[in-house]
Amino acid sequence: MMIAEKILRMFGETEEKAFRLLYDTYYKTLVLFANQVVNDKEVAKDIVQDYLAKFWVTKPYKTLKSGLDKYIFQAVKFSAITYLKEVRRKEDSYQSFSREVMSEEDTIQLEEQVDIIKVVYQMVDLLPAERRQVFMMVFVDGMSYQEVAERLDISKNTVKTQLARALKFLRKEMKDNDISFLFIFLVKK
Repeated sequence: MMIAEKILRMFGETEEKAFRLLYDTYYKTLVLFANQVVNDKEVAKDIVQDYLAKFWVTKPYKTLKSGLDKYIFQAVKFSAITYLKEVRRKEDSYQSFSREVMSEEDTIQLEEQVDIIKVVYQMVDLLPAERRQVFMMVFVDGMSYQEVAERLDISKNTVKTQLARALKFLRKEMKDNDISFLFIFLVKK
């Protein structure tokens, strides 16, 4: 019997022992695999650790009949690619921002924008915790709705609903405070 099939069978009996065997069997190989994608061993370790924790919490093995090894390697590959996309998106945002603040004229605008951003963050802090987290992940971290849903283990529709409610609240606050030009900041992604 192959080890993957043995592990799946064990999950039906004792989850802790099955998970320990899964971890002992695949961890090092998954780290090497993730490292091929991200080219950073420490990041690869984090990706694998995060995925294995998610695996334990979400229990996908309850619906798997076979193909455990293929499933976990595919999931780790997806996590590694998602990590690279996040890094690239942040780098692009930083470079774009850096180019904008290079000129002296933009320095004055930057000071104004910093004040505006402070006001926005003060308003964002008024949001309920879950709504604030969704807002920050989408607009600050630049994550897609699907990425937020996967990260928070909620549905994509829940992400959209939370975001819509956050924007509605913020628009109302901006209108009440005569800060309508902040809307541009809120819809910029």
